[in-house]
Amino acid sequence: MFVTILRKIHRLSRRLWVRVTLISGLAFVALGAAKLFGPMIPDGLSEMIGADALNRLLDIISTSMLAVTTFSLSVMVSVHQSASSKWTPRAHRMLLADTTTQTVLATFIGAYIYSLAAIILLSTPYYGEKEVVTLYLATLAVLVLIVFVILRWILHLQALGSLVDTTARIEREALRSFRARMERPCLGGHALDPGDIPAAARPIRARRTAYVQAIYEDSLQKAAEEQGGQVYVDAPVGRFVHEGEPIAHILGGGDALEEAVRAAIHMGELRTAEQDPRFGLIMLSEIGSKALSAGINDPGTAIDVIGRIGRVIGSYRDEIGHGREEAIHDRLWVVPLAPRDLMQDGFGAMARDGAAQVEVLVAMLKALAALQRHPDAAIASAAHDMAGEAMARGRAAIDFGPDRDRLARAAPEAAARR
Repeated sequence: MFVTILRKIHRLSRRLWVRVTLISGLAFVALGAAKLFGPMIPDGLSEMIGADALNRLLDIISTSMLAVTTFSLSVMVSVHQSASSKWTPRAHRMLLADTTTQTVLATFIGAYIYSLAAIILLSTPYYGEKEVVTLYLATLAVLVLIVFVILRWILHLQALGSLVDTTARIEREALRSFRARMERPCLGGHALDPGDIPAAARPIRARRTAYVQAIYEDSLQKAAEEQGGQVYVDAPVGRFVHEGEPIAHILGGGDALEEAVRAAIHMGELRTAEQDPRFGLIMLSEIGSKALSAGINDPGTAIDVIGRIGRVIGSYRDEIGHGREEAIHDRLWVVPLAPRDLMQDGFGAMARDGAAQVEVLVAMLKALAALQRHPDAAIASAAHDMAGEAMARGRAAIDFGPDRDRLARAAPEAAARR
């Protein structure tokens, strides 16, 4: 349960309003600390700093932070819209979760709230001469923080929303999701085959039409242990489930286990990459496929994306064997990732849209040739089949003889297979 709580807190921390609330809270902590440490200030120092100097600083912060926050929000909106229209609409949510942008905006808003609250308190008898000194020092610290954040924001804006930044961001998130999944194959449970679900198991049906966004496996295990049951999750993260469709089956337990399973399978309107390795591959594939459209005609981007997809899929490890032998959650069964689905998510669309561009197909065949040497036999086999599909599409779409020969030289095994 503690792990589940930490994961929920982490998900919540990726929202802008949470960071704004926290940093605004720190502003009030600073104001309280100024009052607390005021009596420790020597008398001579309090005479050197007056309320007028402090008021000028607070006025500067309040007026400038309001303008800077408005400007930063407009920049953020325009960058997100540009990335959505140029690369893929799914990139918008990835940029929304950018922690640097959220921290910068939260700092600006927090500094604005700090200055307003300080101005209000200075007009009351709550702060004396000594407290004005501590508040002055706290305001100087806030100014230093603002300068640091502005410099960080300027450096961050140099690449925010660009093609390189967006694809690298999606690749990092996909790799993080893959590695987390490989560390706990099948979410720490057993590998589930649809035929493994006992006939006596009761289905847990979805109460809404939505995507499965997250599965809290620790909560499922704990609930199954308490209720003496077993949980079979047959709707993996990323699946779009219609109302009334089974999302899981339970064997044993009672109504309490059923409600615990519903609570531990989080559903939402949009697909997320947090626990869904395939979604990152799909976003990368969309960027590469869009670059191959006639209106853009940018094969270089597609080639770059192919290399990134190859790195992501290369981090795959066999889940089925680990799911049977090293199950941490012995009462939980989860559908493993399918290597053929990973190949189709990553390369399928570009193999279709780039069939007439030999340089794209050559890059793809080279990446697939590397994946055919993957230690996992299922990935190697899926890569071999995808190479054959890409080769067949290329031979059907390319009429120019030298290009056909170049394609054949890039993947002699695929050519022979077809």
